[in-house]
Amino acid sequence: MVAVAALAACTSGGKAGQRPATTPGAAAGPSSLRVNLVTSAQATDHGVEAKRVARRAAPGLERFLDRYLTVAFLDAAGKPLRSSGLLALFDKPVRAAAGRQLDALSLGADAAKVAAVRPDRADARAVLLVAGERPTAATVRLAFDGTASGGQAGQVHLRSVFQLLATPDGWRIAGFSSRTGSAG
Repeated sequence: MVAVAALAACTSGGKAGQRPATTPGAAAGPSSLRVNLVTSAQATDHGVEAKRVARRAAPGLERFLDRYLTVAFLDAAGKPLRSSGLLALFDKPVRAAAGRQLDALSLGADAAKVAAVRPDRADARAVLLVAGERPTAATVRLAFDGTASGGQAGQVHLRSVFQLLATPDGWRIAGFSSRTGSAG
């Protein structure tokens, strides 16, 4: 929790650089997921090129966000949500809280009521905290819009702010504020 508080304090200042990036994601029916990511960084050490570190970290962060949206929305459609796959993306101390809030983080209970979700847009803005030439944490604002088809056809929306930690195994969600609007 201290790292999350430190991240919020360190990223409120100026931006070291931005880079728009688009990464193709997993196929979902006729359309594929594309996460449009803009990154910036704040260095804790003087002399560190935060912009360069953010540029190097962007592909891994894009893959993480793509995986999150794929598990939470695209792969979840048409069957009960398998929360274990989604919860594996969360840091252990927040998994129980995420498990209680699946409806705000994913298709949740509506997953079995839709046949498929076609992604319309996925935009993310990330501010990375950089220490010693590597990212240690990030604050990510994620917006996802999709179209559900089948039993409860309609628009699907996700608006989230994630506090991410860089771990040896990749990014993990350490804190979140999220809401969804479901089909139907």
